[in-house]
Amino acid sequence: MSDDAYSQKADDLFKKEVSATRFFNGAILSIFLFSLWIKAIFPIYAIGWATHDDLLFIRLATSIGSGHWLGNYDNLTHAKGIAYPVFIFLNHLTGLPLKLTEHALYLWSALFFSSIIGTLYSKRYITIVTFLLLSFPPFIWSPVAARVTREGLYVSLSLFLIALAIRCFVVSKHYSVAEELHDKKLYLILLGTVAGIYWLTREEGIWLLPSILIIISFWLWSRRHILRPWRMSLLFILTALIPALLVVETVNSINYFKYGVFRNNDFRSSDFQAAYGSLARIKQDHWQRYVIFPKDARERAYRFSAAARELAPSLEGAQGNDWRNIGCDSTGITPCPEILSGWFMWALRDAVAAAGHYSSAQEAQAFYRRLAAEIDVGCSREPTECLPNRETMLPPWRQEYLLDTTLASWKIFNALISMGGDDVGLAHSVGNAQSLAQFALITNGPLASTGAELKSVAAFKSHDVIRLTLAEFLAKTEEKIAFYGIPAALALWLIWVLISISRRKLDVGLIIVSSLVAAVGTRVILLGFLEATSIPSNNILYLSPVMPIALALVPTVFFGIMRNPSPSISFATSNR
Repeated sequence: MSDDAYSQKADDLFKKEVSATRFFNGAILSIFLFSLWIKAIFPIYAIGWATHDDLLFIRLATSIGSGHWLGNYDNLTHAKGIAYPVFIFLNHLTGLPLKLTEHALYLWSALFFSSIIGTLYSKRYITIVTFLLLSFPPFIWSPVAARVTREGLYVSLSLFLIALAIRCFVVSKHYSVAEELHDKKLYLILLGTVAGIYWLTREEGIWLLPSILIIISFWLWSRRHILRPWRMSLLFILTALIPALLVVETVNSINYFKYGVFRNNDFRSSDFQAAYGSLARIKQDHWQRYVIFPKDARERAYRFSAAARELAPSLEGAQGNDWRNIGCDSTGITPCPEILSGWFMWALRDAVAAAGHYSSAQEAQAFYRRLAAEIDVGCSREPTECLPNRETMLPPWRQEYLLDTTLASWKIFNALISMGGDDVGLAHSVGNAQSLAQFALITNGPLASTGAELKSVAAFKSHDVIRLTLAEFLAKTEEKIAFYGIPAALALWLIWVLISISRRKLDVGLIIVSSLVAAVGTRVILLGFLEATSIPSNNILYLSPVMPIALALVPTVFFGIMRNPSPSISFATSNR
């Protein structure tokens, strides 16, 4: 080949690459902006009376913004993680609508995940297809997603955390650990930071642990021959672990200096779990599902404990009756037996506050410890009236829970693959003018108007019908993809596992898919257990964090099966 011909071929290849890059960037940008454009028509669904949820986040964010950290101490100060209120405040400073920022953050997380999959499979179109699928999940257009709840942040953090773990522990050029640490240091620090924020957002963060462990285990196994300098390997992991601990311990430390307790969430604290567990260990005359502390158990507690007797006026009075009605109205359970377990934790905290023990965090801590100790002493004196000692919020195990959890998990899986496609629309804001004004101010609006709930295109006469129609179309389309694609992806994953075992080869793509399957399975089983034992959990709000991960299974599995073979690790032990 002559020099001119070679030069012309190189020039043609360069132009082709530039054209492909422009198409790729244009496609990604178009998807990103198109999704934001549709999301922009959905205003905030403000619930002004949700003092334990939506309004609580607004109140905490306002307090942070005014320089008072979480404000004066009460029974709600440490009831929820601080990450979302901080996020609301930081967004307020930008002047951008909260829901638009949440969606942009979700899209960045989806793009990061998609780019990793495209890079591993060495195809740009895989990045585009994966990002396209993740950019229009049906639940995003539902009234639930329009609420000011921590799921608006948690959904993005969950997907981003898995993507970062894959980037740090799976993507590799097979060099030494020292070189890998130098190359990935910033990603490892980002992974730890995101993990810390994730931990401070919701209480059940443990559900992603199996997924992360699969990824890290692969890293350890694939590098078992170069990990002998263990100090460098330990430094690699600590580079991610230390930022996570710094984020969490910083919040714990601020709470200690402000309130005198070293914690970030009461529901993780040993004193509250001990008090809750002590009440749950008292035997019931007649077991009732979702009831943790019925009247006969309360009477035993009052006999055992002076601290418990202080709670009686609230639990047996109007306040307890209100919580009983709220729980039963929310679940449709009739006749309404008792305060249901999903609401008992709040009834207990309200009762402790009514008894005057939330004047400070230390006073509340001391009361919960005293309550637990007195109940335990009473149980030691009358052991036939109690179950074994408990320091957990998990309900006492019953044999029927195994089957109930299995059946509930199956129903939740079916709800997951429906993706909330039937819930596109808007609900009108509710609450008094003062609370709604506070919502509008701290979130930068806009709020949905007050009135009756609306869910149809016809009811959106004052909104953009074109964008709403597109949202409904996209929701229905992705619902069908999820309904057929997710089960098919799981079946292909299982076949992939069996083939991998028979060939004694560990495929990189299989590791990624397995981590996603672990996240989906753990979340579904967790919600199934809660549905069977504690609180109705089969809803979009609780499922939303895992919905993008379940959607991501579809392209990750199908492209993994179709692609050229990627690097694999032998199960056999090397003689080196």
